[in-house]
Amino acid sequence: MLQVYLDPCTVNSRKVLVGLALLGTEYNFNHIDYFTGAHKSDEYLKINPNGTVPAASDGDLILTQSNAILQYAADLNGSPAYPKDLKVRADINCWLLWEASVWFQSCYVYLVEFVVKPLLKAEPDQTVIDAQEPRWLQLATILDDRLSKSKWLTGDEISIADIAIAAPMHVHAAQRLPLEKTPHLKRWMADIEQLPCWQQTQPAVDKALFPEAVAENGTKSVDSANGTNGTGSSKEVRAAFNYTKDVEQPTELYFYESDAAKNIHEPGDDPHDMSVHDGWHRADSFSLDKEGFALHGFQTTFDRWDDDAVVAESFYPEIIKFLKTTQGAKRILVFDHTIRSKANASKKLTQETGTSRRAPVSLVHCDYTAESGPLRVEQLMGDEAKDLLSRRVAFFNVWKPIHRVVEESPLAMCDVTSSPPEDFFKLYLRYRDRNGENYVMRHSPNHRWWYFPKMAPDQVIVLKTFDSETDGRARFVGHSAFNDPTSPPDAPTRESVEIRTIAFF
Repeated sequence: MLQVYLDPCTVNSRKVLVGLALLGTEYNFNHIDYFTGAHKSDEYLKINPNGTVPAASDGDLILTQSNAILQYAADLNGSPAYPKDLKVRADINCWLLWEASVWFQSCYVYLVEFVVKPLLKAEPDQTVIDAQEPRWLQLATILDDRLSKSKWLTGDEISIADIAIAAPMHVHAAQRLPLEKTPHLKRWMADIEQLPCWQQTQPAVDKALFPEAVAENGTKSVDSANGTNGTGSSKEVRAAFNYTKDVEQPTELYFYESDAAKNIHEPGDDPHDMSVHDGWHRADSFSLDKEGFALHGFQTTFDRWDDDAVVAESFYPEIIKFLKTTQGAKRILVFDHTIRSKANASKKLTQETGTSRRAPVSLVHCDYTAESGPLRVEQLMGDEAKDLLSRRVAFFNVWKPIHRVVEESPLAMCDVTSSPPEDFFKLYLRYRDRNGENYVMRHSPNHRWWYFPKMAPDQVIVLKTFDSETDGRARFVGHSAFNDPTSPPDAPTRESVEIRTIAFF
């Protein structure tokens, strides 16, 4: 019987285990503990003098390359995942060689920087990632083009080539691989993650690479505990969030000087320390219709953030195109934007000029209510509003860092699956020429908060702040800036932009 020697958490070991399960090949498992250096022991070096895992043996045959193990195992039982047809087999062999020679190395850079280094309490080096990204995108585009033509790499049936190519990106969200730029590759990877042979190998990966999350969630796999597919850990920090007490009098804010603003009940008077979970390990799985927010890659060369007119003229069209593509809306209206930085902290809330420049908002809130969403459509769309409101309408905020990575006062989102409608109540906004409504939130210990530490300018968070559909999907997401205790004392001041939009379906 085939003997395999490996540690299930390593890229090529997982490749072999997934492949053997797919092929239905019987084998004996021999654990070689990578993290204790067992692969360098004298005993193991007699099997594999390279001192690497995996290895396999069958009688006097010894194989020390993962792809060769898959090829041999497939031939042992004549698996259709490695067909006898010479042309198909040659195509598979080509992909196996490509994976070993170029794809593994490129993906491995991301694995080292964003998974291995944090495991060793070391900081990732963004310059290394920046240097590698063009090469990774070049290679990923080759895959994306192939996968635009077929379900699997070599046709309509899965092969060992699919397993080999998937392995180097096996914790792609934690690796922060920019899959948003390659939609066919992203779709294919999601299909891979649904395979039983892939899912059964996940717990060992979680235990080795993401021990903090396993400790948090018990003996279950991290992905099972977090509702993810093959995505890794969930680190967390503790921070204060400004909830609001629900009192008898209305909760209000005035955006102009008025005697009526005296003795009002203002929001944010009920702070609570909450756990905030690092969302990078499952970044690809967040959904606007489930959790109420989603993370996307977003490439732009725009940098004229100091000029509101230029932002509207040149950047708004990019947002319109992005939301039409990602959300499938027929029409997008961009109606407002705000640049946020602590540099604006001294600006009074009642200042009625320069309102596109504000400080980050450290208040748990959502920008619209069930009533103020349709009202805003009527205010902005005039005679068209009635017809537009007869179909689905949703408000999306697009939030992104500008100039640099955000470390100070990052944005956090309250998972809609943990915040039922009864946790929201109205905040009345008083402007000189109109009234508006936001939601603020009562505190609940059940709230689950997420954030993406050190977000870069080529990433955006989309938040759903209103949805006219009442079919059970997320409609309102609570969110707030917060003080991240892991942010360095000398971290640059946060600079971000939020673009407010309405999507018409």
